[in-house]
Amino acid sequence: MTEIDSLHRHTRKRLIILSLMAALFFDLIPFPQPLAGWLPASTAMMTLYWSLHRPQNIGIGMAFVLGLIMDVGLGTPFGQHALGIMAAVYLVEHNRHQMLGYSYGYQALTILGCLMLMTLVLVIVHFFATHQFTGWNLFVSPFISALLWPLLSKFMLYLAYSRRL
Repeated sequence: MTEIDSLHRHTRKRLIILSLMAALFFDLIPFPQPLAGWLPASTAMMTLYWSLHRPQNIGIGMAFVLGLIMDVGLGTPFGQHALGIMAAVYLVEHNRHQMLGYSYGYQALTILGCLMLMTLVLVIVHFFATHQFTGWNLFVSPFISALLWPLLSKFMLYLAYSRRL
């Protein structure tokens, strides 16, 4: 067991819930359309982070619930975000032990793949619901999110360590 595992083993559920709520509120803020494609998928990133480090608390079921809340909040087809986040969480849970051994750079590449899958699911479901292509600007968000992954990991480790003292 590494030091990171021991830090996250004692993380309180309150921190997990508060971080997921903050990410959800950030995703539900109405930004102008050109800017919205450049913002990171904060709910997906936080769900992936906690499913990587605390799979006993955050799994596919919680990803489904968070995705449904996102669908209701954004007014998208019901189940669109739920299906996308569930697919990404499944990939993280399936490769969890390998990802924990990766450096932050390799973790960011893996997260990029998971978020690209989520975005692809969102585009396909939106296409079948409206028969319109949403545009290529949605595929920028996974790259921005992957670039922010090391910062998110370090920040969450800092919060876990500061709560431990």
